Amino acid sequence: MTNQNHNIAGKLASTFINHPLTFILGIFILALGYMSLEFMPREENPQIKVAGGAVIVPMPGAKADEIQKIIIEPLEQKIRQIKGVENIFSIAKDSVGIVQVQYLIGQDKGASDLKLYDQVMKNMDQMPKNAMQPIIKTMDIDVDIPVASVAFYSKDKNLSEVELYKKVNRLAYHINKMDDVAQIDLKGEKKEQYNILIDSKKLSQKKVTLGQVAVALKGLTFELPDIKADKIDGEFVVFGIDNALQTSQDLGNVIVDRYVGRPVLLKDIATITKGYDIQHEQ
Repeated sequence: MTNQNHNIAGKLASTFINHPLTFILGIFILALGYMSLEFMPREENPQIKVAGGAVIVPMPGAKADEIQKIIIEPLEQKIRQIKGVENIFSIAKDSVGIVQVQYLIGQDKGASDLKLYDQVMKNMDQMPKNAMQPIIKTMDIDVDIPVASVAFYSKDKNLSEVELYKKVNRLAYHINKMDDVAQIDLKGEKKEQYNILIDSKKLSQKKVTLGQVAVALKGLTFELPDIKADKIDGEFVVFGIDNALQTSQDLGNVIVDRYVGRPVLLKDIATITKGYDIQHEQ
């Protein structure tokens, strides 16, 4: 025998189950939910204003610990004086220092970027003499945070990392032309170039300085090649140069200086190979 004594919740449930409008109300709620899902505007970070940026200070030849002391720490102190700064993250690497700035949520992006730029420029006189012009890069949460990440690899063992990069780069070009695609960044790419490994012992024997080599190479490309601060096995300094010449033999015949009345060629003091940009390898 079923107990007919219900509490208030049971009586309400019984009333709605047996009421003819319950089915209609259920259909209405489902329809309202579907319309909300289809027509209401949506975005990944709704109504959130996040401002931030990065200050990149190159200093060729400086070690990471030196970068930390003379660039990172003084720059952090100056940036902390900016009103609205929440967090500061820093990275000290050989030849470059990076300070990343995060503002409090709700700060105006344009005003925050301007304050960061003004603060850095205002303290340029306190930068080390060997430091290059700081690069100030702003952050846009709608662009700089990836929606999707795709990893590419090749099953063909004969396909080099440089060739793989060329194929992926062509694909990225076509994807970037698609509607609603804001930005594409390639990470871990291997760009083709000639690598020059300079023997420091041969430099001394030929009475040639590293600066003379840099000047000679500068005439072959639009910008000065990258110089890695570390030495390989204590003997080599790594240069990278874009492919301005046809072959490594052509590059090896570049005249760097004269010694005892005879020209000193690049191949006399260095090993030259065609490969990828090893000076940017992490």
